[in-house]
Amino acid sequence: MRRRRRVLALLFIFSAFFTPLGFFYFTIANESRSRVKCSNFPPNMTRDYPECESKMRWIRNGWKTHHCYAENYVDGSECSFRYYLSQVESYCPLMEENTHKKSLAKMSPSIRRLLPIFDTIPNYMKTRINRLWKKWKEGAHEVMEKYSDSMSNRKKLNVLVFVGFLANEKQLKLAKKSDHGGPLGDVVHKYMSRGPCQYVNGSRQQCRIRLLDSFGTHAEFTNKSYFLKNKRDLSGPISQRNPWGGHGLDLRQHWTFYPHSDDNTFLGFVVDTEGVNSEEKQKRSYPSALVYGKEMYMWDNAQKPIRILKKFVNIYATVADLKEFERRENNGSSLFNDVQNHGFLNSDEISVLLDKTNIFFGLGFPLEGPAPLEAMAHGAVFINAKFKEPKSRKNYRFLAEKPTLREWTSQNPYMEKIGEPHVITVDIDDEEALEAAIKRAIQLKPKPFVPFEFSPAGMLLRVALLLEKQELCDKIAVSKRWPPVDQMRIFRTVNPEDSCEIACHSQNLLCEPSYFPIINSSPLLKREFSCPSTSADASPLAPFNCTVQSSASLFSCASRPPPHSDIIRICPCRDYIPQQHAICTKCL
Repeated sequence: MRRRRRVLALLFIFSAFFTPLGFFYFTIANESRSRVKCSNFPPNMTRDYPECESKMRWIRNGWKTHHCYAENYVDGSECSFRYYLSQVESYCPLMEENTHKKSLAKMSPSIRRLLPIFDTIPNYMKTRINRLWKKWKEGAHEVMEKYSDSMSNRKKLNVLVFVGFLANEKQLKLAKKSDHGGPLGDVVHKYMSRGPCQYVNGSRQQCRIRLLDSFGTHAEFTNKSYFLKNKRDLSGPISQRNPWGGHGLDLRQHWTFYPHSDDNTFLGFVVDTEGVNSEEKQKRSYPSALVYGKEMYMWDNAQKPIRILKKFVNIYATVADLKEFERRENNGSSLFNDVQNHGFLNSDEISVLLDKTNIFFGLGFPLEGPAPLEAMAHGAVFINAKFKEPKSRKNYRFLAEKPTLREWTSQNPYMEKIGEPHVITVDIDDEEALEAAIKRAIQLKPKPFVPFEFSPAGMLLRVALLLEKQELCDKIAVSKRWPPVDQMRIFRTVNPEDSCEIACHSQNLLCEPSYFPIINSSPLLKREFSCPSTSADASPLAPFNCTVQSSASLFSCASRPPPHSDIIRICPCRDYIPQQHAICTKCL
């Protein structure tokens, strides 16, 4: 009995001592194996992730310098360091266990899943969605067939679309709450700083926003402090305000209606081609024109060009407020004598009218609307009003507070570049030139045409690539950047007042803003300009001559040096697919 107790005591001592020791050994061994696993890097690591090693060294000692690292699950272990630097930021490659199959995006051909999401939107939007759904399905099939590599294996994303003017005020009460502690434009303004981390608990910061921006934004206006210092030089006599700028976004976060600003990203839209019947025009013996102007104010000062137009064609109009205007003026407008005004028309009715129309006649306003492209899709010639003097925020009230220094040479500069047989750009106040343009337009008889970038397939391809490839939050390895860095070509500006846009366009290329940090290099400038030394400046013109850029928010493709300066800008350019400006030839 005593011996049995002694054996039990020894077993107890053994278990009390060796079990924890065994557990301790097991834990240490596991942690050791885990540490080894988390410290294993692929052979190409130094090439694809050149900063990974230095970042790992830093975070081992520096992870306690800000609480945001702990909030991103950094706990002092090697694997948490690797997780943060590969999953939260992109300095290091993913670990093997994180390379499992990701959730992939799929295109759904069913409209029934989409419509309930848009239950509260206006009827005209629902009508357009239904009307064009067949075209979207055809476009999806086309793009999947032609660009299967680019459209396959795309990550499934959650995209929140906030359309401000459609906000449900009754339910959300955003306006009512705005002066009682509610949001004041938080969707497009700067988030509170969260410290050095890219995002906290899975919620990234401002870099995730994409802002729909019809006319584009230039660097001088997104950087609030720069604008305030230079607002007199950046404005005309009408206004020195900047109500649409100052958000501090990367200029590529501004997604535009037309591909007019290389600094911004072209999102675009889809041209409605449903119901196009190009044979209808051939049946008509006498030519006709539809005037582009849905409200009376757009017809201001139109007497002379309309009088000339009446000499050659039947004229249609779609002025919604003509009767109200005539009632207010107590008489009919002679401007509309011999003009058949249809009033407001829906999409189907506009389509039928365009099928009968030879000429779509621009009066100079609205600027850069979608209608000229839709007219071109119906085989009509767009007469594009040319401006005697380019219009900008410095001389035109409509543009006076827009955050851009763009200069409009015509009503629609994109259409101006397309040219004949689809577009004739002319000064509509020059009687002789306008008569010649109208006669020429009647003779041309072009076939219906839509640039690929404004087709459903073109837009689906562009949006898919932008969502998948355009990374503005993480630091990406040079070999994995998009557009690819090996597509960069560097040119200098030639003339004293040239922008980088002008320099690149002269080579049939586009200025690529994502390349600016690469060429913003003292050694490169010293080599290009034979500089003994370089200086730094926070200027939208930098890098130039022997001056590097000191503020990344001021990199600019569009900025032009002042007259008579000796500034020579150095410009990063890339090519693009014809009729698809947002995508370079090797971006697919």
